[in-house]
Amino acid sequence: MMKWIAAFGLSAVILGGCSLLDEANNTLTYATDMTGFLNETQQFASDVPALLENAASNPNIVEDAQKQFENMQQEIDFMQAIETPAVAEGIHDKVLDYSAQLETGISEALVKLENGVVDPAALFENTELLQTIQKLQDLRMNIEQLGQ
Repeated sequence: MMKWIAAFGLSAVILGGCSLLDEANNTLTYATDMTGFLNETQQFASDVPALLENAASNPNIVEDAQKQFENMQQEIDFMQAIETPAVAEGIHDKVLDYSAQLETGISEALVKLENGVVDPAALFENTELLQTIQKLQDLRMNIEQLGQ
């Protein structure tokens, strides 16, 4: 009888440890994926203004600008589907709020591009897109700490 109790206790400790290990792995995966998403948003914010400047003088580049915005929408969709560990729920809620704002801004920019507007100020710089990306970047340290 004592052997069964000891075996049960050991199993509970091992299974509990596995659960903790799984949660740690999920948190690390989440932090890595979210850092990748933040890198993508930062790169988007860096690349788009120059691309739009070029598109203003070269209509052949407008399609490239549209693809950049569409690719960012896909990144947002991917991020919104990420499994969120319990430890990251508060941060993830903020990321979801900002990503929804970003997605709205991107949709508006795509409509403007389709209507022939290629002015970087009207599409990006004087919109909430840049501010929203900065808000996302402000969460970077909190997200990176999850992975440590």
